[in-house]
Amino acid sequence: MDLRQLRTFLHVAELGSLSHAAERLHIAQPALGRQIRLLEEDLGVALFTRHGRGMALTSAGRILTDRASAILRLVEDTRAEVSADQDAVKGAVCLGVPPTIGEVIAGRMAERFLRDYPEVTLRIVPAFSGYLLDMIQRGEADLAVMYETGATSHIRTEPLIEETLYLIGPPSSDLEIAKPVPFPGLADLSMILPGSRHGLRNLLENAAGRESIVLRVSVEADALQTLKELVARGLGYTVLPLAAVHADISAGTLRAAPIARPALTRKMVLTRSIVRPDTNAVRIFASTLKAETADMVQQGIWQGTLLF
Repeated sequence: MDLRQLRTFLHVAELGSLSHAAERLHIAQPALGRQIRLLEEDLGVALFTRHGRGMALTSAGRILTDRASAILRLVEDTRAEVSADQDAVKGAVCLGVPPTIGEVIAGRMAERFLRDYPEVTLRIVPAFSGYLLDMIQRGEADLAVMYETGATSHIRTEPLIEETLYLIGPPSSDLEIAKPVPFPGLADLSMILPGSRHGLRNLLENAAGRESIVLRVSVEADALQTLKELVARGLGYTVLPLAAVHADISAGTLRAAPIARPALTRKMVLTRSIVRPDTNAVRIFASTLKAETADMVQQGIWQGTLLF
């Protein structure tokens, strides 16, 4: 197996056709077919099933697609890194963040980092923790801020913050930062929460189960901005970290109160891919992210306990 074979395989996998891949690669179709057969013989498995309309990946082919993509990205990253000035901070950094945090920290991070390292290209991907974990494991992202999970395959994890969750209500509500709301009281409210795939929803439902209460969910909305707008219109209440609504509370469009008995917290970690190279840009970006997190906690924007 060599890199040329992997690139060829990915073209065929993408197009689902030997003839289309041969046309793209300017290779005779019989020669391309032989390359695929040799790769299958080398691995001892069938990578495609052949049918009248073309070729479809087998389960082994899907695994190789993921691995080949990661291998080729790693080769390109390594080539760029070893040929560059070893002290230079250049290249690209991909960061994954949960939706409830992305809108808060992304702008601050980009401004802080790019001011000092303008030759770096940033890509910020907001997504649920399950998708972020998949991106990190497959080498599609360098770093991700995500909620603590037990998964450790192909990632390095370090604690970041244990954030405190707040009950968020409309401006007409009587919520106050200095006046905690007992968690069982949420059963009396109309709640606007993310769907069941969201970690925050699972945390709340599990807490409700322990307290033997049922949350009355009137609207499900996964997007942070939608959650905030629906609450601001007086359609119900939600639960979020204070950082996600800090500007809204300052503007008077939302109100917030801490949740007590029990208090609700969740641990966030900074994960790094072991598939992608740890470049100067990635290392410095990770340090900058931790510094920005500490600043937000110190300023009272992000309520919680630093874990580093």
